[in-house]
Formats: sequence, structure tokens, C-alpha cells
Amino acid sequence: MKVIRPGGTHEEPRGVVGGHEVSRATTGESNIFMGIFSLAPGARSRPHYHANCESACYMLSGGMRIMWGDRLENRVEIQRGDMLWVPPHVTHVLENLSESEPAEYVVARDSPTEDAVEVPWAG
Repeated sequence: MKVIRPGGTHEEPRGVVGGHEVSRATTGESNIFMGIFSLAPGARSRPHYHANCESACYMLSGGMRIMWGDRLENRVEIQRGDMLWVPPHVTHVLENLSESEPAEYVVARDSPTEDAVEVPWAG
């Protein structure tokens, strides 16, 4: 067993801020990832997908618009308390709905590492 306590934050390549996490890096885990993330007020992630895992998201606070598909043609909004499932290889973008408050959420994956891949047309 290992307790992971809140601490510093780190910038993720896709444009969100990560917090503390259970992952290969923090525990040596080989089958799971769970972390807390934040998206700044009015911010938007870069288009990306997760190559080798499914993801589940639980909104802690705020709200986000999720756009997904080959050209981000699909949209859904999630709010505090909502959960979202994302299959592997689905390109998506997260957009904070608030201009004044961060959107905070927990992500769980069936992979021990962060495997986000920015899509070639992301610019």
C-alpha cells in the first residue's frame, strides 16, 4: 500500500495541468492510472487521443465541453458529478466552460502511464 498525498502540479503535453496520481511513476503500478487534473478558466486542450487505454473521467468541479471524432464533430457538456467514458484512439478536446473557475476532474485508465498522443493536424 502507498498513500499519494496532494502536492505539486505538472503541465501535461496536451495542455492540461496534472496533480497527484497513482501511476507507474508514483507506485510502480503496472495496470492502472488514476490522477487529478485541472483545466484553467476558458482553456482548451490540444486535440489528442489515448493510444492504448480506455479512460473514465469524473467531474469534481466546474464543467467542460468535450468535442470528439475524426474532426471533432461531436460534442457533449459535463458538469460536477458527471462521469464520462472515452474509448482508446478517439480524438478529443476538453474545453472549460467557465471564464473564471478551473474545471477539476479525476481520470482513471487501464494503463499505468500517460499515453496521450496529439493528432497530426493539431498544429
